[in-house]
Amino acid sequence: MPAFFVEPGDVDGDRLVLLDEEAHHIRVRRCQEGDAVEVIDGQGSGYLARVISIAPKRVEAEIIEHRREWGESPVSLHLAAAVPKGARFDFVIEKGTEVGVSVILPLLTERGVIRPEAGGRRAERWQRLARAAAKQCGRSRIPSIGEPVTLAAAADELAPQCDAMLVSGVTDGLPLPEVMAPGAGIGAVALFVGPEGGFDPAEWADLLARGARPFTWGERTLRAETAAVVLSALVLEAASRIARPTNQEA
Repeated sequence: MPAFFVEPGDVDGDRLVLLDEEAHHIRVRRCQEGDAVEVIDGQGSGYLARVISIAPKRVEAEIIEHRREWGESPVSLHLAAAVPKGARFDFVIEKGTEVGVSVILPLLTERGVIRPEAGGRRAERWQRLARAAAKQCGRSRIPSIGEPVTLAAAADELAPQCDAMLVSGVTDGLPLPEVMAPGAGIGAVALFVGPEGGFDPAEWADLLARGARPFTWGERTLRAETAAVVLSALVLEAASRIARPTNQEA
């Protein structure tokens, strides 16, 4: 069953409160007092809680179990993806959230179609989509959705945060398992995915100069939004196998 969302400030000790829209969702799903529900705070905490009281705009529940980093990968994936035309980036937001992406940066590229002002207008919608997808798939963290940025700005932002930066290509680079060969362990990865037609030569060269590792994944050419989701899943799987040990609490 999809989870409900609680603001972190509405958790107090062994109690939590679901307000307004989330309280409405409790009623729509016909939950009753005494029912157990799953709740996330979007910042790494998941809860199993028992409903105590139900009102039109307020539901109180008792926390039965606190699950830290519930549904999260041991690797933090920062996806920097060019925004395709129309509403197709909505797919990247929704499915990227479902597969486990931690941060999504919309990219402004030479071959892209998005304008900075258009991206700004979409930011609020993208964040709502990410929240809904996190609830649906049972993640305790809602991905952060950045404002549209240039490729160079994204690389400058992600380089100091990530242990590896990867960029996908059909013919250039090593197979992903070789690029992700075990080493000191990985805690965070940046993945760059270009627009239809790929990054232009200058952008590709700039990424490589900044330390990005190119990799190949197969023979087929995917649409930009499909590539962003599929490659995110592949990179998370490969990186998780060599992830740094964590001390997450159950």
